[in-house]
Amino acid sequence: MSQVFNFRILVRIFLATMAIAFIFTAPNQAIAATRRPVIPANGQPILGGNMHGSDWIAASRESKQAYCEEAFAAFRGSAAQSYIISHNIQSLSPEGLCDRMDQYYSLEEYIDDRLGSAAAIAPILFADTPLGTKY
Repeated sequence: MSQVFNFRILVRIFLATMAIAFIFTAPNQAIAATRRPVIPANGQPILGGNMHGSDWIAASRESKQAYCEEAFAAFRGSAAQSYIISHNIQSLSPEGLCDRMDQYYSLEEYIDDRLGSAAAIAPILFADTPLGTKY
């Protein structure tokens, strides 16, 4: 009986040592913490979250799509999206996000808002409007 007890203690010590060794040998950065910007095709300018609606309107379709892919990945990785129960938001795609941002910036009062704000607000604000709607 004491040999089985001693064996269990040794196994637990070994597993704890291996877990500690694994923690210290793992890379310091988490995979989700690294930013992987999407570069638009044909040398188009890269849109950023601090740009405004006028930049969005002037941008090419490729630049918009590249921004939406990155913003969509950030949205899906955020804790906030898990609280949204609307089917239209849960089934959102990068293309749908671009369409929602086009809808957002088609309203003149939002033209000075930053792209980062629009990417967060537009999917919720226009969740129930048909895709392709312009105001």
